[in-house]
Amino acid sequence: MTSTAEKLRFAGDVNIEKVVVTSVNGFYQNIANQVIGIQIFEDIFSPFITGTLIVKDSLDLANVFPLTGEEYLSLKIVTPTLKQGAIEGEFYIFKMTNREITGDRAVNYELHFISQDSVVDMNKRISKKFKGKPSEIAKTIITDADIGLQVKRPVNIEETSNQISYISNFWNPVRNMTYLCDHALNEKESPSYLFFENRAGFNFVSLDALYNNKDYIEYFTYDNYVRDKTPDGKSAKDIVQDYKRIRRLAVPVAYDYMDRLEGGMLGSKQYSFDIISKNVDIKEYDMFKDFDKNNHTNIHPLASNKSIFRYNSKIINRQRHWDNFTDGGDSSNSKFLQKRMSIMKATDAAKIEITVPGRTQYTVGQKVLVELNKMEPVEKKDTDILDAMLSGAYIIGAVNHFITRESHECVMELFKDSLLKDINKAK
Repeated sequence: MTSTAEKLRFAGDVNIEKVVVTSVNGFYQNIANQVIGIQIFEDIFSPFITGTLIVKDSLDLANVFPLTGEEYLSLKIVTPTLKQGAIEGEFYIFKMTNREITGDRAVNYELHFISQDSVVDMNKRISKKFKGKPSEIAKTIITDADIGLQVKRPVNIEETSNQISYISNFWNPVRNMTYLCDHALNEKESPSYLFFENRAGFNFVSLDALYNNKDYIEYFTYDNYVRDKTPDGKSAKDIVQDYKRIRRLAVPVAYDYMDRLEGGMLGSKQYSFDIISKNVDIKEYDMFKDFDKNNHTNIHPLASNKSIFRYNSKIINRQRHWDNFTDGGDSSNSKFLQKRMSIMKATDAAKIEITVPGRTQYTVGQKVLVELNKMEPVEKKDTDILDAMLSGAYIIGAVNHFITRESHECVMELFKDSLLKDINKAK
């Protein structure tokens, strides 16, 4: 017989299987019963997973361990019946905040944790010349025991097409990864690489590849669905449908023309110069001319072809570095810097925030489909009620898992770089 822990009772059901804290002297204890809330934060533009434990302590754990900011945390949180995608990992507890005495023998506080790999990153500095494909260098930086992050989790690296040379001037591993992201091209010549940690492990992949993913982790909608009906008129719970329902939807910034213009999303002009040869190159970039060369979340640009912009709205001065290394050519990223700036700004131009029933498999970098109806009166003859401006394919850019012993809720920040609707056409 299936146990209660193995049954999915409702959308957002969760099992906290392990919250083990280990002190620096080896003392460990599962404090799951003392935890009243867990938050786990992921961001596609951040290298490490972070989180907080909200603890109600009546066992004087702060003195028993003691808690000094040198503890290790082992977590395992699962969605019942979900065979894969558990929130599981090893973290480092680095801070305690909001300590408050709530009774004679009780105190509440928050413990802040981060992936253990971040501690490695903060304690390493690399002084070394690197040459080769950014993807090959990235693998070294992520996994190498001597100079890298020593990552033990799975690593997903998308192969790059270009070669680079540079010197790490006592940079930490993450700064090296940031440099590689800025100088990497995939097989389609897309300069859109990111380095981030998610549920699957560490990733050095391009937005172009994420946009081209054909698999959706979930389909979300915002409607008046309550419950299905049985033949006798009673309501019937449909957990699968419940998971699809958006509980709250917000659009913090629907659009910002000024920000798009100043950020170089629409276009830019670059003056790149070589101080040795005294040569100056001028390059103009136009998002619309480049749009069809790349993969996108949807099929139409975020702006119309009547957008008011001039290349001079964003001017970039960039120094080229010719022959800093033998047979190295230009070691800067001046050839594709403008395109990268445009792609990155597009990820910030069309965002929504949704709150949905939590599942542990939700993680950044996944693709989801959102379908919303128009905010207008609907008649029976209406056949097109889809809000084509807000609906469409999105990437999970950030997710906050808020978990209690009773339930699991996810607040997600979704972004897209394109629209379902062609705004050049009349209604």
